[in-house]
Amino acid sequence: MPRYSPEDAALLALAAHEVGHAVACQAAGLRVAEVRLLPDRGWVTHKAADPGDQDQVDGELVTLLAGREAGARWAQKHHGMWRGDALRWSRGCSASDLALFRRAKRTASVSPSRLESRARSLVARQWGRIDRLSRQLADSGRLPVGQFN
Repeated sequence: MPRYSPEDAALLALAAHEVGHAVACQAAGLRVAEVRLLPDRGWVTHKAADPGDQDQVDGELVTLLAGREAGARWAQKHHGMWRGDALRWSRGCSASDLALFRRAKRTASVSPSRLESRARSLVARQWGRIDRLSRQLADSGRLPVGQFN
């Protein structure tokens, strides 16, 4: 396992977090408009879910959780953390996502734990792609949205 400085580990985990959001948007059928990363923060902008399409509403909620899952998985795979520790570590860059999730979870058709499970499964299935694109995002600061739309 490569050794990363704390700064590099934080940047790469944040990149994985943002790519996790973008991949989840794609899975939910939400058009990605931008994927960006700065040294201390990142963001993914996307078309909002259609409130009349429950699959998109649930997908948007999964998207909020997928960032934390991807950041935590990066910490597990590349930083040697146990899952619980990785989730706590990843929570730092997920606070605003989790706050949005808590406010919007009542619109879901399934339980919050089911949405968490969907996010975890999606990130696991797409991990190779997320890991590869995370390195690209960390290097360039942005990703072309065409690979998500």
